[in-house]
Amino acid sequence: MARATLALLLLTLVSCTSARMVGRDLTAVAKAPAREWKKVAAGTAVVGAALLLDDELARVARNNDSDAGDDVARLVEPFGGGHSDKVMAGFLLYGMAGKNERARDVAFDAFISSMIASKGITPALKAVVHRERPNGGDDAFASNHATQAFTVASVIAAHYGEERPWVRWLAYGIATGVGASRIYHDAHWTSDVLAGAGIGALVGHTVVRTNREARAQWRVTATRNGAMVQLTW
Repeated sequence: MARATLALLLLTLVSCTSARMVGRDLTAVAKAPAREWKKVAAGTAVVGAALLLDDELARVARNNDSDAGDDVARLVEPFGGGHSDKVMAGFLLYGMAGKNERARDVAFDAFISSMIASKGITPALKAVVHRERPNGGDDAFASNHATQAFTVASVIAAHYGEERPWVRWLAYGIATGVGASRIYHDAHWTSDVLAGAGIGALVGHTVVRTNREARAQWRVTATRNGAMVQLTW
């Protein structure tokens, strides 16, 4: 329901310009593995190494459960699900009410990124890989909670992290907590979480960079009657 409401609000802001941006985002994400091949290769190597340690790390998680750990996991885990929708909606509502363009951009970029990553790429991987979860469930690889959390975190960090480093630390800290909670609850292997985090971060950063370049093409030109906004493509 929260994501449907968010989508409806975003649609009220969508113009031909925004539609073209979405098309550019999809193209950019498709090309991202080639453009960012070093990062993709490094991430693949990390996930591959984690595969060798999955059983041992799962045992460590099971042997170190506690009431405090349960409380923390319950607090942060929803940020890989419904809470992330509320975060995006919060940015959108703040941007609309406060006429804050950057907050609206965060909502738009995060929504598009999450649709590509957690509604497209990761579910496709699950359908292909069919990996068993440590708790016996199906479709473990990759973690969609981690994908969603790191998608939203990477968008927020990209927009605010340069001038407010604490925002980057907070966003990625919560996303890391989401991933850790999935391991802690025996819902995912460590490699599942790392893969999901990598997908989310790559898509989020790619969408922000692509849309930032597109928004930079807006030009404000002074005229006798005021200002004219010109868009070039």
